[in-house]
Amino acid sequence: MDIVVLSASRHKNCTLKDVAGGFGTVFTVGDSPFARLLEIAKRRIAAIPNITLAYLDSLLTSHGASVRILDVRRADQLVPADLYLVSSSIVDCNFERELGWEARSRFGARVGYFGTFASAVPDFYSESADFVLRGEIENMAPALARGDIPSGVVDAGFVGDLDALPFPSWDQFDIQRFRYQIVTGRGITLPMLGSRGCPYTCNYCPYRVNSKYRVRTPESVVDEIDYLHRKYSIHGISFRDPNMTFSRSRARRFADLLLRHNLDIRWGMEARTDRLDPELIGLLYRSGLRSVEVGVESSDPDTLRASHRKAIAREQQERVIECCHRLGIRVIANYTFGLPDDTVEGIRDTIRYAKKLNTFAIQFTVTTPYPGTPFYDNVKDDIFERDWECFNGWTNVFRHPSIGTEDLHRLREFAYVSYHLRPRYVWRFLESTVLHPWRFPDPRPAAA
Repeated sequence: MDIVVLSASRHKNCTLKDVAGGFGTVFTVGDSPFARLLEIAKRRIAAIPNITLAYLDSLLTSHGASVRILDVRRADQLVPADLYLVSSSIVDCNFERELGWEARSRFGARVGYFGTFASAVPDFYSESADFVLRGEIENMAPALARGDIPSGVVDAGFVGDLDALPFPSWDQFDIQRFRYQIVTGRGITLPMLGSRGCPYTCNYCPYRVNSKYRVRTPESVVDEIDYLHRKYSIHGISFRDPNMTFSRSRARRFADLLLRHNLDIRWGMEARTDRLDPELIGLLYRSGLRSVEVGVESSDPDTLRASHRKAIAREQQERVIECCHRLGIRVIANYTFGLPDDTVEGIRDTIRYAKKLNTFAIQFTVTTPYPGTPFYDNVKDDIFERDWECFNGWTNVFRHPSIGTEDLHRLREFAYVSYHLRPRYVWRFLESTVLHPWRFPDPRPAAA
């Protein structure tokens, strides 16, 4: 069985498919010269692949299929195959559908779509697909490798035991280009999953759409890091879990094991600040933690509670972020503009709060009603945008009760530009980049 596993994108801006719960994002700031400069900088900082493709390569190959991984920008890059498995995203869905038509018409291939967007809106691909999978495609991989091709919309369910999955295979990927300089400026950075799904209930969160919360054992996670280090000579890991430290005891066990293995690895994670404390941060730092991505979202706790997000006290956020800054851990803080209860002044206050926290990196996104979320159901009658590719995390697509679309976009650009053009931020940037080796000597020197 000749199988192509396909990922596709034709955007110029930094496009990450393995974020926003698998919907993907296209980094967009604005039209001013400095906004364009920030977009260019993002392209240079981050290039992280979709880990599901590497899992599929490992699974399909182990069950006897001949697998080819393709990452394409043009239809003429397609190749003959019996089966195309297309990784869906919301930000390139039109292109993905075109490629499905092309693979069927040119090669007579069967075509299946998988991923979060395909699970949420399977009918979108109906005319270009033989089948669309809901759930996690890893469950269907053995049957697909044997040539058992389903039809229509198929419920694949979720992987019950994450530890039972084989480690992802990166043999077919051009891994030399994979990097995330916020984690490390040395060598290759690859993504990993220590868990899937999220245990929280924010009604706008895309991680609720196509997954349920499950975790791997710390032993399995560290074994994979050891494997990636030995086989691919990687120096960095970007954990894609939306909440790496939900269980503090599990996080401590992971850090202890990593220290025991004495691996020369730097890693980054996402976490809630209420699941961190100075003692845990110190342990994680000694084990190689060098970046933390946190969701602040809004400075107004009432706005967050109205969207079923558990608000975190400012004192706790500031304590955790300052602790990271003292250790030289780079912090990425995420904010969202346009929650239903947001106001222009509320967003301006969020921007002021972001400047107070003064983290190394920030993301000011526009709240997006991803299909499959409760938030989408709440506002679907107010959605005016009909092109799914505009649901990219930085573009307003629905009529907000009190803020116009252009106002939201202007606030987004103002936030990015004014945040970065401050002397206090310039010092944070220098401290976190050029001066970092001198300001924060590494407690775990590189292995000889």
